[in-house]
Amino acid sequence: MAQGSTFSTTVGTAVLCLDDVEPGFFRNYMTAIKPAYKQEQGAYWFKASAEMYGAAVTEVFVSDESSAHRFIGVLTSLPPEQLADAVNKAAPAGARFKKDNPDDKYSTYTSLSGSVIAFQGKNGKMYCRRDQMLK
Repeated sequence: MAQGSTFSTTVGTAVLCLDDVEPGFFRNYMTAIKPAYKQEQGAYWFKASAEMYGAAVTEVFVSDESSAHRFIGVLTSLPPEQLADAVNKAAPAGARFKKDNPDDKYSTYTSLSGSVIAFQGKNGKMYCRRDQMLK
């Protein structure tokens, strides 16, 4: 199932930490497309079939109420290095990724805005995490 044409704008800018990370909004947005298929590791998980900044997105994860953080992220079909290259070419200003440790084959990539690209198995995941405010 393909997400609408607003997917890259709506989810993409949040994943790049260029927009607010409001879990309730993103859960509702994704649920309107297709309900979550699992809830684990402090997140709701949604299957996806979309493209975001030149990368095929296979899953979206959004923090749930049990998490100490607010976050949104995506799993892609590209390894982190290729994902960082694709996003660097296609994403808006402020989303440029740089390898944290150039000598480490499995290093994460971080953008100036705080978004992270890391390994998820052989493929890359990209996410934005914000600290929750204590209630």
